[in-house]
Amino acid sequence: MGRTPFSNPVQYFLIVGVGLFSLILYLTFFIFLDVEGKLSLSLGSPSTYCGSTNTHDMKQRTPTTSTMTVTVTPTPKPVEPEPAYCNYCSPTDEVCKRYGSFNLARSRAYEGSNARLKRVLRKLRSGQKIKIGIVGGSVSKGHGLKDRRDNWSYLYAEHVRDMFAESTSSNATNIEVELINGSVSGTITQYMETCFREHIPEDVDLVIIELAINDQRLEYLAQGYEHLIRSIFALPQKPAVINVQVMALMFPTITMGGDLHTAVAEYYDTSIISIRNVLLPHILRSTQLKPSDNSLEDYWFGHDIVGGLDLRHVGKNGHRMIADLLQSFTSRVACEGWHEDQLIGTYSEDSNVAGGWDWDPYESDRTAGLISSVPNPNEGDDVSEYVPRQLLFQKYDHTTSVPPAVPFCRTTNTLVGMAAFSTYAHQLQPMPAPFSSEGPDTFVLWSHQSNPGKVWLTGRKPGARAAFKVQTSALGRVRVTYLRSGSWGLGSAWCWIDDDRQNGQRLDGYWKYKNAHVTNTHVIVQKATPGEHILYCEILEDTKEPGGATEFRISAVDAL
Repeated sequence: MGRTPFSNPVQYFLIVGVGLFSLILYLTFFIFLDVEGKLSLSLGSPSTYCGSTNTHDMKQRTPTTSTMTVTVTPTPKPVEPEPAYCNYCSPTDEVCKRYGSFNLARSRAYEGSNARLKRVLRKLRSGQKIKIGIVGGSVSKGHGLKDRRDNWSYLYAEHVRDMFAESTSSNATNIEVELINGSVSGTITQYMETCFREHIPEDVDLVIIELAINDQRLEYLAQGYEHLIRSIFALPQKPAVINVQVMALMFPTITMGGDLHTAVAEYYDTSIISIRNVLLPHILRSTQLKPSDNSLEDYWFGHDIVGGLDLRHVGKNGHRMIADLLQSFTSRVACEGWHEDQLIGTYSEDSNVAGGWDWDPYESDRTAGLISSVPNPNEGDDVSEYVPRQLLFQKYDHTTSVPPAVPFCRTTNTLVGMAAFSTYAHQLQPMPAPFSSEGPDTFVLWSHQSNPGKVWLTGRKPGARAAFKVQTSALGRVRVTYLRSGSWGLGSAWCWIDDDRQNGQRLDGYWKYKNAHVTNTHVIVQKATPGEHILYCEILEDTKEPGGATEFRISAVDAL
């Protein structure tokens, strides 16, 4: 029986291999780089790619070459490593280890876009000095602290300085952060809305407001908070604003003025860091489980001189928490700003511009023919740091535009360790005679020997009169801040503007609250014409003080 051709496997594969090799030679497979440096594969005759100069011969032949080009992308430049502060809740984040991501998230009551704060942090990252101003009350002043370096504002400023010094190689030695703590004990937004410039300089880059527990939950104080933010935004450096909300548990309600501040802060896109959001759930739960447990209050709040618990002021540990929460927040914002800088040119940068993104309706609406288009607003106007043209407490319309207000203030509070060297503080002083009284019946700067740091412009006899120059601007409002007490023998005064004594206002220093000694701000006139006016205050013989006392104490006059 004959054998089948190629039945031997070795012989079979040899013949197949020779055939394939011949086919490859026939097709003449070439790999080469073209003149542009691109990797190319040529299948077929290589004639058109050889160095032959016989152009006539090339024209006579019909090219049979098919070319596939593969472009090799150059290796990108190494990406700049993230700064050290881009470590939120990573293994190196000590603040996150201390509080946990849950509590840190709760602390950020409102984050917002932080456009202004990112601008300030970019300035610092470039090696330029920044100034941080604090506008607050007794907590931020450091009530109960033995060392000013335990104050949250000091700790925070140190962190900001260290954060950028560690992350900025070439300019590390140039990182400079100046802290100006302009806090005044016993003050409310009603005072600070016009007098804050007496306590912090005009060229601040960042202002941190801490007045949440100083204000009662009253609408007119929230309106004052709005004026405060608008006036800060109008400063030369267009500063960023952060709202710090501390907690007090001694008042009739847990809710305080800060809860009304929140709506205003959101309207003006200013971030809020809240210590209450973090602490209160833990305190409520611990006392629910064991009503006699006051360990958390004892740890976070301060103590008076005899060791009693002070639920009005946080203590040293509370200050550390405020600084830590601010540190975590600021690091997050700085990191977000750094990432945005790295991505410039790689994504749409117009989302902060009016009309900068697609305002058309949903695709399904267009397909269904429900509406063809939505008109764009005024395109090209950046709204990332926009100050609303209307007040939050106004009715919306299309025409109202509130101009920037320039606060005017003269106050005795600048005398507390400041007026001797400050270029931005203005001492409250009456005009000379004949506008003001002279001799023994005049108003004079005075403080009680038990509290020499608290200075008042004080008059004692009926008929004593003090006159002050004031400058009104956008609102045309003039006010007087004075002391009220139920046990310090205070009388009453009549205050008016220019020659309009008839339409003046009565201010009573006495009230029924025996153990409450606080300042009160009273509006003397609304909607005065913009410009200079003279404010008069004269002590009345008629007094509400049961003992007939007539002493009257003024701490500030202001206008807006």
